[in-house]
Amino acid sequence: MILESLEIDPDVLARRTGWQLKPVGACKGSVCVPMPRDVDARLLAERLGMPLLEDRDHGLWVLGPETLTGRALSTPQAPELVLPDFGGRDFALSSLRGQKVVLLSWASWCGCRFHLPAWQALRDELHPAGLELVTVALDFDVDSARPFVEAARLSGPALIDRAHVVDELLGIVNVPSSVWIDEQGMIVRPPEPAHITKSPARLVRDGAFDGSHLEPAARNAVATLDYDHEQYLEAIHDWVRNGAASEWALDQSAVIERAAHRGDAQARAAAHFELGTYLHQHGEPQAAAEHWQEAHRLHPSNWTYKRQVWQLAGTPMRWVPEFYELGGAREFYPAMKP
Repeated sequence: MILESLEIDPDVLARRTGWQLKPVGACKGSVCVPMPRDVDARLLAERLGMPLLEDRDHGLWVLGPETLTGRALSTPQAPELVLPDFGGRDFALSSLRGQKVVLLSWASWCGCRFHLPAWQALRDELHPAGLELVTVALDFDVDSARPFVEAARLSGPALIDRAHVVDELLGIVNVPSSVWIDEQGMIVRPPEPAHITKSPARLVRDGAFDGSHLEPAARNAVATLDYDHEQYLEAIHDWVRNGAASEWALDQSAVIERAAHRGDAQARAAAHFELGTYLHQHGEPQAAAEHWQEAHRLHPSNWTYKRQVWQLAGTPMRWVPEFYELGGAREFYPAMKP
């Protein structure tokens, strides 16, 4: 959360972080932390375990995400996420109460951009049964993502997240990732890989992808990226049919337990990435790069940070061999489990 002073605007705080200032203190979902009436950023940082960074050169502070539970989620209640659509209109996730929601994060710098038509087909199939698909593009440049949204003719909410807000609020570290949210607005599956089309490895084996346009290291890495898309499809159908009785719907404690780890380093990385994004958008590329490098150092397994910045540098496929060599591929394509 970018600040021009240490004073806190309660409405901005709630919209950006999910924390609401109430008479009993700062609250998110069922979690409340005692807080005096006159609270500033320093006190919030201290009591919620939020990093507070100061950029004296630009007269800014940035308040990073909380670390209360050691996880990216403090509560299984979905945050009040508000993001613009591709027409510039704000959309609130809470407006979908009463429906099951799959929130899908993707990006123009990810091969998953070509899978949006398959997601639209799944939405067409399951929407009559009460499922809505919300797609969130993690892209600095709206026009980079727009052609893929238009080509897929997405009929559910299609949103753009230039600041990677969902990274902070939900703990997303790579795309495509999905979050399942029930009719009451409770998360029943925290961020996890979301694939409903054949994996690159299977496409290579089927002869549908040769990768000749890639460097050898990248081509070899792609050939190893495998996952069971049919299992994901079966799981989501079961959840839509059976709701809380589905073996794929987690209880509240399991949701927190499976959320991404977040300690001080990961929270500080989020703050540096947000500040870098802000500076980049305000014509300060060198200052932005310094904060992005620090974000990469502090949280090396967050691939949304790396892949987004590499796209800006004109090397969008650079991530592939490194992702494989550092073990990220094996970490990010696990078998889905109930």
